[in-house]
Amino acid sequence: MNTDFLKLIPSILTIIYATYGTWLLVTEIFLSFLPFTIIFTCIVALVLQLLSIPPPDAKALEAVLGKEPHLSNEPSDYVMKTVAHRGAGLDAPENSLEAFRLCNEKGCNAIEFDVTLTSDGIPIVYHDKTLERMTDINKIVNETKWEELQNIDISIKHPFKERFTNTNIPTLDQAVAQMLACGQRMFIDIKDNNTEMVKVILDLFTNNPDLVSTAAVTSFFPNIIYMIRKGNPKIVCCLAWRPNVFAYDGYKYPDGKGQRRQATWYKHFFLCFCDVLHSWALPRLTYYVLGLSAILLHKDALSAESILNWRKKGVRVIIWSINSPIEKQQIARNLKITYLTDTLTGESTVHSIPS
Repeated sequence: MNTDFLKLIPSILTIIYATYGTWLLVTEIFLSFLPFTIIFTCIVALVLQLLSIPPPDAKALEAVLGKEPHLSNEPSDYVMKTVAHRGAGLDAPENSLEAFRLCNEKGCNAIEFDVTLTSDGIPIVYHDKTLERMTDINKIVNETKWEELQNIDISIKHPFKERFTNTNIPTLDQAVAQMLACGQRMFIDIKDNNTEMVKVILDLFTNNPDLVSTAAVTSFFPNIIYMIRKGNPKIVCCLAWRPNVFAYDGYKYPDGKGQRRQATWYKHFFLCFCDVLHSWALPRLTYYVLGLSAILLHKDALSAESILNWRKKGVRVIIWSINSPIEKQQIARNLKITYLTDTLTGESTVHSIPS
């Protein structure tokens, strides 16, 4: 048997499902006294409408993200062209106050950083689940107290470690305070599907009212974004997306999927199902229910068609992560969208950020 035929099975099942469903719908309309399918569909649509949260208005959105690059005509317009991913982590230790300060000095006033919780519930700015990649310590962050984490040097493996000796992990409050003082706009990326982060973010915006006009919140998890926007509909929120985000720990062209998150077959199957459902629902239902202002797309999932389709929905496309000068020129000059980058080197050749 030709095993290549197995690749057609999902498409064949889709055709069967669509054909069978269409036949049942037609017969129900013309032969049934009470069309339950149509009634059920209307109920679902009504529930989604009742649950949906309108996005912030255009003025509030432009305060945070500025005008869209392809619509900006005046030199005085604020346009967010470049976002320093993790504070441009190739230029300085990622997610550190030193990195954020360097971004400000280089003229990049939009910074993305990651937030997670320690074992004693302190929100800190850190990306990985463990300390191993950035330090010589193999500890799990959310199983370690802040007292143990606060003095750890995260610069020791950085290529410019001599410039940033004894760089420490900041708390969320420290990072936000520094950025607000410098007038930097920010993307607060929630790393974990942990509902405790919802209260952390809502309290953060309550205690710092200026964040509504200077910060966007982003996450891979729609439920976290929904709960945040339900608690404060004024918050500008984005959803990060890449292929197979739930079932695999990475995605990169041309290799494709990374490592499976779950070794057990039924857990892996469930996560694969979640990915399929999420990919289908996001551009059709999820964006509307969440009231998304922007979608953060992985660069290997980008196309001109996807940008136009999202614009029709009133959702901006921001791409991550773009590091080479050639890619930056393609994104900034041709596609005219905002991008996240790990380095600000060469930005002056792309647009007006000084080097």
